[in-house]
Amino acid sequence: MAKKPDISTKKLLPWDEYKGKTPDLALGSIYAHIETTSTTMCAWYWTSIRTKRWTSLWVRAIAFLLLTIGTALPIFAAIQDLAKDKLLFTQWAVALLAIAGLILVADRVFGWSSGWMRYISTVITMENLTRAFELEWAKYIVSKNAALDNSDVKSLFLLAQTLEEELTKLQAEETTKWITEFNSSISLLESMIKSQREETDRKLEAIRTNLSTQATAAEADEKTKLPGAIEVAFTYQAEPKKITITLDSEAPVEFVGYAWSKLNVSPGQHILMVETVTEPREVYQKVVEVQTSTVARPEIKFIT
Repeated sequence: MAKKPDISTKKLLPWDEYKGKTPDLALGSIYAHIETTSTTMCAWYWTSIRTKRWTSLWVRAIAFLLLTIGTALPIFAAIQDLAKDKLLFTQWAVALLAIAGLILVADRVFGWSSGWMRYISTVITMENLTRAFELEWAKYIVSKNAALDNSDVKSLFLLAQTLEEELTKLQAEETTKWITEFNSSISLLESMIKSQREETDRKLEAIRTNLSTQATAAEADEKTKLPGAIEVAFTYQAEPKKITITLDSEAPVEFVGYAWSKLNVSPGQHILMVETVTEPREVYQKVVEVQTSTVARPEIKFIT
């Protein structure tokens, strides 16, 4: 299966990427940037589509096979002479139909089929927008009789900017649909779990008591754990800069130096945000995993 690269901005373009360049060089850089952006987004969806498509087809094929066998077994049960054979065939039919139903529920919960359809719709629209952009760009170049100048660079930059905004808008809309479907799946699971719990409440009472005891013991053990600490190392291109450091929702702290530390940090994941005060502004955000009685040592390298 092909590797699926993340759609993320790992590094910003240099702030003066288009400054002082001839129109031909500037336009080449703009076109290469929007081409990379579009290709990365479309490739992510096409790779994801292959996984969801095959999973969806296998799930539906297995569910249909179980449905066929489960429907045929009662017919075989009716022609059996012994009562125990009739019961066995019928029980197998009920079990296979139940499994088929659970497989389809899993398809809804994990969104294999719906995700496949959603991804197809999104990436086809992205591809169409990219092809339209390509034609508009070519049309502009062809219709330009004179040599390209800075006004042409500005016009074509706006054209590329519009395409990138449309692509990110499609990505955001698809993500919103995924969130809605995810919440719906959670509600479906909660409903099924609740109904099953009501039917088997008495049988599970002993297990619940045992789990409650284990949870209480785990909670008591958790309270005995000591907090950890964070020690951030900074690397500058020249002299240290004045920065602000924010940990989770705490108030920002101003700092100048090569290492910043904080004690008594609760174990778990924390959001660390570092921002330079002076220009050019640089903002870095990291997830720091703090373990009990240990020191997490993230590193941040400033590019200017």
